[in-house]
Amino acid sequence: MSRVLVIGAGGVGVITALSLWLKRESDVSLVVRSDYDKVSEHGYTIESCDYGQLEGWRPHHIYRTVKEAAADANNKGYNYVVVTTKNIADGPADARVSSIIRPVLDQNKRLYGSQLTTHVLLVQNGINIEKEIWEEFPRDEYQYTVLSGIQLVGSTKVGTGRISQIGQDHLYCGAFDPQDGAAIQAANEFVRMYSNEGRNFAEFDPRVRYSRWKKLVYNAAINTATALVGLDVPRCLEFGVDRKSTEIEVFHPAMREIVAIAASEGIVIEEEFITMFTEITRNKVFKPSMCVDRDKSQLMELEVILGNPIRIARGNGVPTPTLSVLYNLLVLVQARLKEQKGLIKFDEKTARLVDE
Repeated sequence: MSRVLVIGAGGVGVITALSLWLKRESDVSLVVRSDYDKVSEHGYTIESCDYGQLEGWRPHHIYRTVKEAAADANNKGYNYVVVTTKNIADGPADARVSSIIRPVLDQNKRLYGSQLTTHVLLVQNGINIEKEIWEEFPRDEYQYTVLSGIQLVGSTKVGTGRISQIGQDHLYCGAFDPQDGAAIQAANEFVRMYSNEGRNFAEFDPRVRYSRWKKLVYNAAINTATALVGLDVPRCLEFGVDRKSTEIEVFHPAMREIVAIAASEGIVIEEEFITMFTEITRNKVFKPSMCVDRDKSQLMELEVILGNPIRIARGNGVPTPTLSVLYNLLVLVQARLKEQKGLIKFDEKTARLVDE
């Protein structure tokens, strides 16, 4: 039986752990930080469109930190590490994905060496998010693969130890490196362990790069624009000049720039997705994740959603006038959040950023 560690106990992470636990083909551990005391004593209250009402649910094991999970003397190493936290590449160093998973990879290497392969599944937004792991963990020292997870699930943490899931769980899992046979096998195995027939939906994704660029058509345009102005999608559309300017002057140009960048990388994104992604939340009072993060004064996934594709565009000679405006304005919003959290300092006497 595979041992799975889920890192990130928000709406996505808890449903991920629950789905694995219900299939009963893996031993499931969950890292629960802020809610640890409540969950350890009372478990989770979950209202799920896939699994119904659950009271007092817990996975097989819960831990307060990744270090505790890695150091547990009773565990035999983890076959899968599933990361469902936000990917804040420009945040504190200890919040970077490589720092988060390091205790597990180090422990697995120390105890088992090449006898145990750790499959790292990133259920996160963005493009090029796998490169940080490949750079931080040399293949000749660590035995691991990196898997891509794209999850569509309307699940939210609505209180301490309380989860509400209103949209059916769809998970697409594949290998970031399409030539890595071990990663392909591990992705297919995870899909099997995760699938609860008639409840959730899980599928192997043979075109990881395509899927991530396709999702960026929405995220890099609509997710970012709503975060910049602090409005849900239908308000953004309805409040525009003649109820058209947001769609015509912001959303669509930004989407077409993503399509052009993807094309420069050999990825063809069909034009139909521009219309589909514009319409998908037109009639729902819905705030995308970056907008929600800004409302909560939390750092946004700015670099992996917008910064990375813009850097690819520059390298490939693709113009990005709309995306660049969105990015440079959101850098200021992100800096304000960082200042509020004490991550950067501004000296009002000199009117300059303090270099540390």
